[in-house]
Amino acid sequence: MKLRNCIFLCFTVVFLFSCNKKKDSTGENNQKEKEQAGLNESLAEIRERMNNGLNGSAIEEEIIKEFIYKNDEYFKKGNKNIIYMEKANFGIPGGDNWIVLLNDKNIYIYVIGDNEKKNDSFLLKYKSYSYGFILEEESEFNIIQDIPGTHIGNSTSLFGDYNDDGINEIFEYAFYGRGSVINIWSYDKIKDEFENYCEIPFEIIDKVNGPAPVEFMTYKGMYGFKVYYSQNEVAGGIGWVSEPDPNNYKWIFYTWDEEQRKFIEIGKVVE
Repeated sequence: MKLRNCIFLCFTVVFLFSCNKKKDSTGENNQKEKEQAGLNESLAEIRERMNNGLNGSAIEEEIIKEFIYKNDEYFKKGNKNIIYMEKANFGIPGGDNWIVLLNDKNIYIYVIGDNEKKNDSFLLKYKSYSYGFILEEESEFNIIQDIPGTHIGNSTSLFGDYNDDGINEIFEYAFYGRGSVINIWSYDKIKDEFENYCEIPFEIIDKVNGPAPVEFMTYKGMYGFKVYYSQNEVAGGIGWVSEPDPNNYKWIFYTWDEEQRKFIEIGKVVE
């Protein structure tokens, strides 16, 4: 009799443990489903939720920012946050173009489409290849103050229409160990990626008093910009003879060439 009761008790304990484990597993699955649903929340759903919140209607930037956080897996990797964003027009089809600067100094272009009637939305991301070099770390003199366009956060990059084609490009002062260059990036619809329209070495004459190493201007009837050109030499092996670039430490003018689809050198600026 005691043996039978003992067997019955053991069976009951095993049965209850199995039920509780199944319940916990079901609960975990439900929680994961809820989290996944939250991650994939559509733009229309976010807009409706934020507009109905305690704070009333939210600005469009905040709605887009939350949509990016929820739909880009990149933000699951480490402590990454958006510190600047602005709507732009890079000519990328499929939705609104947004330029975004992250706290890890990367700059991305997001294309966000929205169809509220179908309650669906999508997100595409392009690496602009620009990097958020901090302006104050590179020069005490404000080297971007006279560059046309919209300043991207506290970086050394701006966006604007620099070749007069009706869409935006990204102007960038880039600072590397091998030297500093000016890049102008834009979207290439044929390649479906960002293309660099120029890579021009420069030097800041005086980091305290200026002037800026780039000035946009009209020269000999052509619109473009002059650069204080400075190309670092790379030393060779035994018997290497220095051959400095003849453009070094001169103001060189560049303008857009539509046929070549890039900014081309015109020559030394004669004041």
